[in-house]
Amino acid sequence: MRFFALALVLFTALAQAPKPLLVGGEVGQALYPGGRGVAYGEVRLIARGLGLALWQGEGQVALGLGSRYKAFPLVENEAQAAARGAGWKRGQEIFVPLRPLSEALGLVYRAQEGILLQLPWARLLGVERRPGQILLRFSREVNALVEGNGVLFLLAQGEGAGLSQEAQGLRLTLETPPTRLYYPGGGQVILEWNPLTRPRPTVLLDPGHGGKDPGISVGGILEKDLTLDLARRVAARLPEARLSRQGDETVPIEARLRLAQAASVVVSLHVTQGSAVNLYLPKARSTPLAQNAEALLASAPAEQAALLKVYAGDPRRLAEALEKAFSALGIVLARAEGPYALTDIPGAGVLLEIGVERLKTLEARNQVAEAIAQAIRTYLGE
Repeated sequence: MRFFALALVLFTALAQAPKPLLVGGEVGQALYPGGRGVAYGEVRLIARGLGLALWQGEGQVALGLGSRYKAFPLVENEAQAAARGAGWKRGQEIFVPLRPLSEALGLVYRAQEGILLQLPWARLLGVERRPGQILLRFSREVNALVEGNGVLFLLAQGEGAGLSQEAQGLRLTLETPPTRLYYPGGGQVILEWNPLTRPRPTVLLDPGHGGKDPGISVGGILEKDLTLDLARRVAARLPEARLSRQGDETVPIEARLRLAQAASVVVSLHVTQGSAVNLYLPKARSTPLAQNAEALLASAPAEQAALLKVYAGDPRRLAEALEKAFSALGIVLARAEGPYALTDIPGAGVLLEIGVERLKTLEARNQVAEAIAQAIRTYLGE
């Protein structure tokens, strides 16, 4: 019995020991932080070996392949990192769990004597040339680099006019470099030269309740009337804002969510008893774009961040702007986990619940409306 116990201990120790890690043409080590049997690899080696995009922001790291991204929060304690499936920061190096990364980006993961991480070469399926645009379709997501007057599609192969095969991938030689390059998904890469009309962010103010649903009643005043009044006051200060309902009408949650899908910022307004002001944020994000927006906004240049906020956002940044605006009124916001519906909103969506005592007078309502409007302006323009 003691022999088997000793053998089990030795087997477990060997299973957690560092193993060789082959990533594309790069060689490193797979580590097992915290002894939990979860293999980790160093992010720069992974990005270099497979041609992945790499972003690092405050408290997060993300790797990307075309339209796919996988973000990890960063933790310095190795046992906590492995338990949470988070990124592990060891000094100046950052390690991420290999299997979740492989599943998210479609990488090949094999574990034997060591660990093999590969990305099969992509095949060019077609090229469509249009005025001011070239669309290329590949058998999987690819990353592309603009180099001089050409574009290199990493780990891709194919044939066609202006295309040449290189060791790193497929190069497309052009007369002039594209002004934009983006990944709409499905293995597509679009190059464009036309002037870009920058889309403007949209703000959806969602006055809670309405119609058959009055909400709470305080001193004969209904919540549905207070939220609509407040939403109108905020909208008057934000020309880009619209309301989920214009009057005393019943708007189902499904209809509100459909409107929220196209909004850069969503603030759902509600009223509660007393003077507390509560701010509810989503526990998680359900769409891939929303899941990666927080990591991308943390490191993207100001111009790119402004463009990203049109389509996806970070509720925490909006919450910080709201907390700052309300603190100027001497009001402390209490944060909490919001309703599940918030998780399906790609933009910066929050629910703001305001104590009726804060809305008793016309002056008080205008102050609250200005604070909300100022916070939205700050978030979109920071």
